[in-house]
Amino acid sequence: MLLALFLGFGALGTPWPWAALWVVVPVAVAASILLAWRFGRAALVLPALLVLAAVGTMFAGWSPWLVAWPAIASVVGVWMGLREEGGGPSLGERAWMHVPLLLLAAALPLAPGFPAAVTRLDGQMRIEQEKLLASVKPGEVPGSIRSMMDESARLPVEQRQRRLLMVIPNVMFLGVVMLVVSGRALAARIAAMLGWPTLSRAPLASWRLPDAALVPLVVGIAVVAFADRAWHPSALTLLVHVVLGYSVQGVAVVESTLLARGLSPAFVALTMLFVIAVSLLWVLPVVAVVGLSDVWLDYRRLEPSRGEA
Repeated sequence: MLLALFLGFGALGTPWPWAALWVVVPVAVAASILLAWRFGRAALVLPALLVLAAVGTMFAGWSPWLVAWPAIASVVGVWMGLREEGGGPSLGERAWMHVPLLLLAAALPLAPGFPAAVTRLDGQMRIEQEKLLASVKPGEVPGSIRSMMDESARLPVEQRQRRLLMVIPNVMFLGVVMLVVSGRALAARIAAMLGWPTLSRAPLASWRLPDAALVPLVVGIAVVAFADRAWHPSALTLLVHVVLGYSVQGVAVVESTLLARGLSPAFVALTMLFVIAVSLLWVLPVVAVVGLSDVWLDYRRLEPSRGEA
């Protein structure tokens, strides 16, 4: 019920037709997981039908990107469903399964018509911002917030639109990943109702991205270094989320090390949350370096020293 309420409120707060994603994506993911778990690769028929629907929207005057998200999310669901047998994937492997969505998000800034859509969105945001500034009387909000609002309103149009080009793909990716997670939770509930085995779970300490995750990282760095500035929003999308993935891997390495020393899991979790909350800006780069080095060192499989054996 809480999941249904969450998705319903999200749909109510989103303009149509994008509000449909709050329902379509979780349902498509849940159906894809269960079909792939039961029928194997034959479940790829579902994302294929959604791809055809995306093509059909072009003739109906809708944006094909609207249906592209459920189609690619359905591919992710099939991938997850195919790996359920034999214990299921680890948490890091499951995170890597979202890479088709990451590639779609990175392709958004290069899509025809996307810059024009960003221009229209910026115009609407500027109008709403001016209305908000006009309605707020002096003293109703702190001066620092008021100055930030005024400064944002005075930004050049080109700078505002460039920020949106970089922000929108990242927000879309994170939003659809959240809907995929909701779809997996829905699939777990349906599987329990059908009497199927429980969907696989994995602890955070087992998080380890596959070595293939280095590919989007290297591609993003190469694009920033050598490609035209028009490609930079796409490269930023790749870099941000790959670095976040390795940051989580660094946290997993630290957590597994502390647990191996006999500390309580609850104490470890609270300590990690506290450290990240009070020092987020410098902790994330540090754990990202730890997570990236884990690709080569694999800390959790190192042999203990003779003194510790």
